[in-house]
Amino acid sequence: MHQRFFIDKTGISRTNLIETRRFIQSCIKQHRYGYLCVTNSRTLYISNHDPEYREIQNGSLLTVPDGIPLVWIARNLGYYDVDKVSGKALMDELIRSSPREGYSHYFFGSTPETLAKMKENILSQYGQVDIRGMVSPPFQPLEAYDIGKLAAEINAARPTFFWCGLGAPKQERLIAKLQPLLSETFCVGVGLAFEYYAGTVKRAPSWMHKTGMEGIYRILQQPERVNATSLKMWLSSAPFLVKSMISRKHAVA
Repeated sequence: MHQRFFIDKTGISRTNLIETRRFIQSCIKQHRYGYLCVTNSRTLYISNHDPEYREIQNGSLLTVPDGIPLVWIARNLGYYDVDKVSGKALMDELIRSSPREGYSHYFFGSTPETLAKMKENILSQYGQVDIRGMVSPPFQPLEAYDIGKLAAEINAARPTFFWCGLGAPKQERLIAKLQPLLSETFCVGVGLAFEYYAGTVKRAPSWMHKTGMEGIYRILQQPERVNATSLKMWLSSAPFLVKSMISRKHAVA
């Protein structure tokens, strides 16, 4: 398992985009597979307040820091090699190198329209990419999924990467159940990355990424996702926000 630093009870991998790619390449050569969590401030909060979800985050092959506040905290702790690894950036890195490395892909989540547009844009941007599955599952609770059947379908397709875009924390719960049944596939939960590829949701400007305000941009684009539960979570996470801002001050000083 990759070395980690802890924010409260959740271990975040000491990594960056290039190191993550190198680590995955090394695992492929060793035939060592596992699931990857792409963790931001929201999922970190859930992990630190939900023991079952925390076990999933801490039991991953990698739990990468997708959120600049996590990077600020890492650097304030002295881990200057840590940098942000978003789901979209990780997909870009691995899809771009797929023709050269022989990687193949299976996409699971979102709508048929989003998947079709995503496939069109991936092939247009990267050329011949080996896509072995694109599935838009029905909207249903995790308990309704036939994990064994899904695993059999993935093992028959034998993709290098199973990209899950169901949104957190559902996607991490699914891939943690699925991974032990797979033979030669990495599972990665990537949230809105499918929508970013399809162009149905726009990414925040770079200055918002650097200042930790990417979440606000997402809310402005998808206000329907704001509910009483999410508002309660944001209010409850005030101590983390204070810690991250203090860490930012020290990290950039």
